[in-house]
Amino acid sequence: MLPHKTKLHSIKRKLVNNITAVISLILVTIFLTVDLSVDSWVENQFNQSLSNKANYLKTLVKDHAGKLEFDFAGEFMSEYEQANASEFYQLWHEQHTFEKSDSLQIYPGVDLPNIDIPINEFKIIDYTLPNGEEGRAMISHFIAQQEDESARNSGHFNTMVLTIAAPTSALNKVLIIIDVVFLLTCIITVFGVRYLVTRIVNRGLYPLNNLNEQIKQLDITGASQTIKSDFKVEEIEPIRNELNKFITTNQQLYQNEKRLTSDIAHELKTPIAELISLSEVALRYPNDERITSTYTSDILAISQRMKTIVNNLLLLQRAGSSAIELNLEKLNLSEFINDLSNELQFKHPDIEQRLQHDIAVDLLVTVDKFCLHTILTNLLDNALFYGVPGQSVNLRVEQFADKTTITLCNPLTEPLSEQQLEAIFDPLYQLDSSRTNNQRHGLGLSIVKSLCNLNHFSISAKNKPDTRLALILTLPR
Repeated sequence: MLPHKTKLHSIKRKLVNNITAVISLILVTIFLTVDLSVDSWVENQFNQSLSNKANYLKTLVKDHAGKLEFDFAGEFMSEYEQANASEFYQLWHEQHTFEKSDSLQIYPGVDLPNIDIPINEFKIIDYTLPNGEEGRAMISHFIAQQEDESARNSGHFNTMVLTIAAPTSALNKVLIIIDVVFLLTCIITVFGVRYLVTRIVNRGLYPLNNLNEQIKQLDITGASQTIKSDFKVEEIEPIRNELNKFITTNQQLYQNEKRLTSDIAHELKTPIAELISLSEVALRYPNDERITSTYTSDILAISQRMKTIVNNLLLLQRAGSSAIELNLEKLNLSEFINDLSNELQFKHPDIEQRLQHDIAVDLLVTVDKFCLHTILTNLLDNALFYGVPGQSVNLRVEQFADKTTITLCNPLTEPLSEQQLEAIFDPLYQLDSSRTNNQRHGLGLSIVKSLCNLNHFSISAKNKPDTRLALILTLPR
């Protein structure tokens, strides 16, 4: 069974469809309104034509002193002749047929419709003509024109009913043609609008497509790269800037990872080489007491060094991946620092004399005990190791409304450079003075930095006057 393929959403397709739909709806509404208006106008013209013919025929009916005459000349209105038989009229007087068109004479016994309507009114109805065609009939009730003044003053009027009928085939053809023209125009317009909208959207999305093409060409493993813009677009620039920040950060992380991998290999290479050398010498000279007497202790010391490196690397990884579960509790900072001083006495026997601290006895902080213990242990250990032997290391704690700062200062033989200050928290970074010491691996301050990030602490390093290095730890309250 083939896996179900999820359809991707498309900004371009959605924009084109929505804009096309809106514009097409507006245009179709306009076209439909115009079409209905034109159809109505054409029908009105047809009805007006019937009315004009009816009015003309009414003028031909004369009342001469009560005698009605209908003076019709077929040569002027040939549509009513027998030869054409396309249009018809019929006159009634007192419900009796008074006159019929020649075209109606060929259909004996057929009368046009005659309905009761008020005088001087008319009515138009749909009607099937005597020849079987579909048409319309106009029925008018009127008073015959009186010729002499005395007849008009007598108060007697002869009323007539006139019905004229005409086929609507030509009208229907015109209406169909109009509808077809408007329909084709509407369809062509919709496709034209879609084409134009697609072109406009493509041009509008060009900066986004260009950005995508530049992203495809990026390679963070190579030289430093960023996404450059030929022209700035207000909506794209924030995305481009954030992507450049992300790319720069990832390039730095990649380079740091390469350096860290190389440094880890270097740190482990030395004790491994020592183990191999000791083993080869012991195998070659198994009876040499100078070798065998210290072989076991040497192997143990080298193994412990490797264990320390691996444990620190694991702790660094855990701190950087948020794998440590924080358990906040209130600690008395003065007592906590004293306990740390006692723990470090085996590494620094003169810590009581060298460590000078100024901490209020009732100062409390709410932190994770393990994290703070690891952070301060590494900071104190580094300060005592790198500080000038015999000179004091100062620890000062200040508590503010929103934070608590712990500042640790130790004297150096010479101040650190800006480059060293920036790299001091990098994994496996070591000052030259520690590279000859097998117990220093350059992981302590990296662990401190990762734990600070995990706990939302901040840590910074800067040079102080009198060649002193200050490490400033800030704990938010």
